[in-house]
Amino acid sequence: MKDTAKNLHHFVADLKNSLETLKKDGAVIGVSGGVDSATVLKLLEQCLPKENILPLILPDRDSNPRCIRLAEKLCRGYTYKKISITPLLQKLGVYREFGNYFFIPRRVKEKYVKKKYEHYGKNLYLRYLQDDVDAELRKAIGYIRIKNRIRMAIMYHYAEINNYAVIGTVNKTEYLLGLFVPFGDGAADLMPLFNIYKTETCDIARALEIPDEILVQAPSPDLIPGLTDEMILGMSYEKVDEILKMHVEKKGKLPETEETKYVMDVYEHAKNLRDYFFQKGDRLLL
Repeated sequence: MKDTAKNLHHFVADLKNSLETLKKDGAVIGVSGGVDSATVLKLLEQCLPKENILPLILPDRDSNPRCIRLAEKLCRGYTYKKISITPLLQKLGVYREFGNYFFIPRRVKEKYVKKKYEHYGKNLYLRYLQDDVDAELRKAIGYIRIKNRIRMAIMYHYAEINNYAVIGTVNKTEYLLGLFVPFGDGAADLMPLFNIYKTETCDIARALEIPDEILVQAPSPDLIPGLTDEMILGMSYEKVDEILKMHVEKKGKLPETEETKYVMDVYEHAKNLRDYFFQKGDRLLL
């Protein structure tokens, strides 16, 4: 979307109209300290009174302390809730099953995760979409996804109590690549960033004066220590968006490179996720 930041007022108007269509009294949003949730929170501020926005910070013991501090900073001025999902994950035995014990220092966990990703290679995410993963990786996928789904269940709980809408933060790049968790962050009543590429989200964030400390940090799902989006994808969002835009928007001929082939393979294998979880009419997508 060209000149996204310059057309911000039109974007806000569309979001406000969609919120009115939902006929809810307010909005619930999960705030992680990352750029996507920060951007959506600031957009909601221009559409609803602050007292009608409920930010939820839902960390667990793997959450980056820096991200938690940034989330709390973003939520100042709101009556927000911070709820640790660690006790529930402990009760379910999730940490124990994954071998993630509390006494292991975070820096050791980060080093371990990075070594594991190096071992599996840069095409790991594509192999996941192709269902070509071993038992160890399946365990890691389950470990990641249960956190995401527990958080979404909590968000819907508070949304129903208050007659609020659940606002998601999946952007267009994540949608096109299937980089979301079914019934986790892939579930929401409204997805304001659905038609906005990741790099464009950063443009909007700058226009909304999101703090630089959020903009400059490496995008991460913050579900396993040391895991970043670029580790998962094997390249930067700038390169991924460049390739996706050329393909989806027919902007020139795609270069014949290994990066292009990889992104196109991921795009094709993510089709089932796109078709199943994001169908027009099932939810409000801007």
